[in-house]
Amino acid sequence: MVERSIVTDSSIFILESIDALLKEGGLGAFFAVVVIFIFLLNLRSTVVAAVSIPLSVLAAIILMATTGITINIMTLGGLAVAVGRVVDDSIVVLENIYRHRSQGEPIGEAVLSGTREVASAITSSTITTIAVFLPLGVVGGLISQFFLPFALTVTYALLASLIVALTVIPVLAYFLVKVKGDTAKIPYEVKGEREEISIWGRIYLPILSLALRGRITKFATLFISAALFVGAFSLVSQIPTQFLNSGSEKVLTVTVNPPLGTSTERVLDRSRQAYTLLNRDAEVELVTTSIPGESATGSQTLTAAITGRAPNAARMTVILESSTDLAVAKDRLNDTLAPVGTDGWTVTVEEVGFAAGSNAISIIITGERAADVEAASDLLVDTLAENSNLANVKSDLVKAGRQVEITVDPSRAAGAGLSAAQVAGELRNLLVGAPLGQISVDGEKVSLSMKVDSSLMTNLDALRAYQVGSVTKVPLAAIATVEEISVTSSITRIDQSLAANVSGEIAVADTGAVNSEVKSAVETLQADGSLDRVSVRLAGVTEQQNESFSGLFTAMAVAILLVYLTMVLVFNSLVDPLVIMFSLPLAVIGAFPALLITNRPIGISALIGFLMLIGIVVTNAIVLLDRVEQLRHEGVPTKEALLRAGGTRVRPILMTAVATILALTPLAAGPSEGSIIAAELGTVVIGGLLSSTLLTLLVVPVVYSLVDGLKSALTRKGSVAVQS
Repeated sequence: MVERSIVTDSSIFILESIDALLKEGGLGAFFAVVVIFIFLLNLRSTVVAAVSIPLSVLAAIILMATTGITINIMTLGGLAVAVGRVVDDSIVVLENIYRHRSQGEPIGEAVLSGTREVASAITSSTITTIAVFLPLGVVGGLISQFFLPFALTVTYALLASLIVALTVIPVLAYFLVKVKGDTAKIPYEVKGEREEISIWGRIYLPILSLALRGRITKFATLFISAALFVGAFSLVSQIPTQFLNSGSEKVLTVTVNPPLGTSTERVLDRSRQAYTLLNRDAEVELVTTSIPGESATGSQTLTAAITGRAPNAARMTVILESSTDLAVAKDRLNDTLAPVGTDGWTVTVEEVGFAAGSNAISIIITGERAADVEAASDLLVDTLAENSNLANVKSDLVKAGRQVEITVDPSRAAGAGLSAAQVAGELRNLLVGAPLGQISVDGEKVSLSMKVDSSLMTNLDALRAYQVGSVTKVPLAAIATVEEISVTSSITRIDQSLAANVSGEIAVADTGAVNSEVKSAVETLQADGSLDRVSVRLAGVTEQQNESFSGLFTAMAVAILLVYLTMVLVFNSLVDPLVIMFSLPLAVIGAFPALLITNRPIGISALIGFLMLIGIVVTNAIVLLDRVEQLRHEGVPTKEALLRAGGTRVRPILMTAVATILALTPLAAGPSEGSIIAAELGTVVIGGLLSSTLLTLLVVPVVYSLVDGLKSALTRKGSVAVQS
């Protein structure tokens, strides 16, 4: 009975990833809606705000289809991340309409004045959030290719949410928000002298008043924030670094490499030994083995030739349980298969696919002389193999192998009635056989081939005595020289120089630390002159990580500049945007501790999270200072404007922040099959948004007050100078 088993099926991983992201995005949307209801305790208003989520997501999908962006793990991750943010603009608009209506304004006037009052704030905050993604399009390389669809998806969703907040939400609020004049009571609100203040405002205002009391309290607030920033930044050295999350496909590849010249039968016997050992492991679900035949010329044989392995090396695919820790399993299987890798045989256990590329180090060696390159390659392999954090350290430098060379003497061959071509044909029959044609068996065509029994050809003497010829048989040695020579099967050159590549797999999560160790080891060898005759360059994940990190740091710098320029245009001031920019360092206070507590690494995903924070954290400051500027234009003094704006804007600020945090919690809580970007990104945004929201409500008003006082002092000094 024939049994069939699926060895690899990429669709399973893709479907599981999509399913996980859909569930996490759905949970995030649900949590965001719950937050709105908790803050407003009004079902109709909750429904109005919640409408923005499906409308924004649907509009984003339509724009994706229009621009040729497909549904994949990256774009679904973008939609899941955007779910918490798309409701923010609607919350601000709805809350302001709700507040105006509660103060006795007619519904039509409340809708118009409430929307108009926050339109500039939500527009500028959305534009700043979108602006941070623009540099991703010009960074180039892997970052642009990998994350640009993610960035465009988030951008489409945010643009749609802004349009929905300014058009659909006011219309729905007109019909559904039922607050009847000044006799109505909004939950958690009390009457103030000028404006109604929520319970959140009642908690917040005494703290803000204390911070704004005098110079001592103002500078004390800034000092505490600066101390928290320094403390959080000092944690960076304790957080691991990583290029990219490797995903979660639980597949390993085992290569059983024999000494050159080993027969396929012996390879089969040794691979059976490895198969038996692998099947004893409790986490191994399936093992398949592939061994090229003696005459095979497929990709496996060609790969073996290029990498210096024997052409008949056995390749085994090991499928593990879904709950398996790949790093632990790889180390365990390496130990399990140690008895197989003896007597000149080598066994390597490697991750496959995306995982293999995300943790592989590579060192390129180039030189003019083959001996120098070989010596440097051997030295680096021996040095790096001593590092316990590296596995499968090897060189692709193909060592010289033994080969039998037969040179036919045309004169002697002619004397025996043979030609060189005829001798070659007979030797081919000895080695691989020759096709005879096809016959019909039970109506089916069957191919036939003939091969001479070569089991007795065990040494050069037996080969020299092999009889060749059709009419007259003569020993091969009578018409040809048979000798064993040393040859190199392949030579690698880079820029016309001889080259070798020393590679290995990083066996721990902190790839950045291992990269530093490798770099330090290479520099030590260069310093003592061991590598003077060759050039050495770090490649692989080290090169990718350095380039990607550098590109993202540049993108962050450009994003900060774009955010500042956007706010300059909105506020028509060079100073007020600088005040808002003070909220950016506050995100670090929560982001780094969040990564440390959850043991998540700083990688590309986390840096994209920091990039997003640049656009997100300033939105709270924009919403607050926009109202402050409105009150200042009405002639309200600075301190009173800060207190009044804080009292009315604290609730929408907290609502949007908490909604975003809870919407990202399912993604950050991971692990999920599709968490290539979501987990680290969500952790950074949650931690950064939590700290920046709480501290922005104090630091930004304090900085605004100090800057305003400085401007007033300079104005008075200028007036005195003019009068004198």
